[in-house]
Amino acid sequence: MAMVAIMAGAAIASALLSAAFSVRDTMAGEFRRFGPNIIVSPASSTIEVGLPGISLGTITEQGYLNESDVWKIKAMGGDAIVGYAPFLYQKVLVGAYGKNVNAVMAGTYFSHPEPNITGGDGKPWVTGVSKISGWGVRGGWVAGDRDVSGCMAGASLANTLSLRVGSEVMVVYRNHGSADSVTRYLNVTGIVFTGGAEDSQLFVNMGVAQELSSRPGMVHIVHVSAVTSSASADAIASSIQSSIPSVEARSSVQLEQAESVLLQRTETLVFLVAAAAMGASALGVMTTMSTGVLERRREMGIMKALGAHDRNISALLLAEAAILGIAGGLAGYILGIALAMYLGTGFFGPSATFQPAVLPITLAISVAAALAASALPIKRALGVQPAAVLRGD
Repeated sequence: MAMVAIMAGAAIASALLSAAFSVRDTMAGEFRRFGPNIIVSPASSTIEVGLPGISLGTITEQGYLNESDVWKIKAMGGDAIVGYAPFLYQKVLVGAYGKNVNAVMAGTYFSHPEPNITGGDGKPWVTGVSKISGWGVRGGWVAGDRDVSGCMAGASLANTLSLRVGSEVMVVYRNHGSADSVTRYLNVTGIVFTGGAEDSQLFVNMGVAQELSSRPGMVHIVHVSAVTSSASADAIASSIQSSIPSVEARSSVQLEQAESVLLQRTETLVFLVAAAAMGASALGVMTTMSTGVLERRREMGIMKALGAHDRNISALLLAEAAILGIAGGLAGYILGIALAMYLGTGFFGPSATFQPAVLPITLAISVAAALAASALPIKRALGVQPAAVLRGD
């Protein structure tokens, strides 16, 4: 019964510890489904304007990033970078079903194989807004870089123009410098719901936006989604800024703080539950061993009468407790692996599974719990009086 108690506690402890070892990485990855946490933009040139003795404020020169430099974000960040999506914004005229409205056209990557980065399967690493955004989409994403006829409309824009999946929209870009205009007809593949500014925008492939606006190889900003379990978003942003010239990288401080607090609380809860499980197991061991001491009072009395010292009795009981702890810990660890896999699939994701480092920890706490639980039974055993036991009292 003592071994069963240790096994139950060790199973819960090993399962939760396995989850705890991976919960930070797993949950940090889950957070990235809700959107990017780093924004990369061109370093702007700020110019002071005004009259002598009178300041009229500052103006900022419009800058662009080189699309050819964007891949360096992943090269620098490594596994911490879940994905990124560059954006090029331009004001256009959008028309459908006899209605025309001015809207913002956003060129971006939807599903972009990055030729400069190789994934684990040996194929080009794929990134884009479909990988990092938390957008709600009715319909489907634009297929990829080669889809030059597809687009996605924000919910507000779709409502204004009565757009639905499959609708054809006219996009007109007017070059204010030359007064020339370019017209394209695109098919709506999906409607975007974000609750933000994206709901009023029209999304097209980056190549389409660059061609319409005559800005080849240019992007305005890059949304980056980075896992912050091993490094803070600020540290990752600083590394990006140092690796790519003429850029500014900023992290969302509030989002990072909220993630950090939630992760810390989750880890604390996991460790508290594991400690409570081992505490309950220790109580079961103490009860069982106390009963065993009462049943073996006669044997202990005879041992003392034959010259056994208290340390001999203590050593026997401690050895028994240690053996129970090791046996129960091993059995509990094996059971805990299955439980960890269940927890991983149901709660933390597929990464919360087998963790080799948990075995020595589980054995250590199992033995420690068994030895601690044997303190009271040993005290009672040492109080056995040989004369009283031999008399049958």
